[in-house]
Amino acid sequence: MLTVDILVPYLDSKLSVYQKTGDITRIPKGLVRPAIVAGINAIGRGQDRESLGAFLMTIAQTMGPEAIQTYVNPEEVIKRLAAAQGIDVLNLVRSMQEVQAEQQAAMQQQQQLELTKQAGQLASAPVNDPSKNPQLNGQQSTEAQPPQG
Repeated sequence: MLTVDILVPYLDSKLSVYQKTGDITRIPKGLVRPAIVAGINAIGRGQDRESLGAFLMTIAQTMGPEAIQTYVNPEEVIKRLAAAQGIDVLNLVRSMQEVQAEQQAAMQQQQQLELTKQAGQLASAPVNDPSKNPQLNGQQSTEAQPPQG
């Protein structure tokens, strides 16, 4: 491809100049290989994004939005949309395991909050209030009296 044939040597030259002047750090040989995406390849990315969006809309319209949740892997959709935009998702998008761990931690925190709330309601219930439950006064007075003997 003509664009790639022109841009790769140009990019190599610019990288070399920037490394020699100290504008960027030295890049070890073979560690990084630039990829030029232009022309038809760039159009293909946009087409991928449009096709994916149309696909998801078709599923939602014909089968309902719940079908997307049931049959489509959201992590993969995000990765493909990012790729179509030329975005690297490394350390950007949470994995399904990270999302599930966060959801589980939130659920546990909510359950703990509910238990704390229930314990407070139980402690303040009229059945546990000596002024509202005279039987409690009788139990407490017998417990407080030392055994006679």
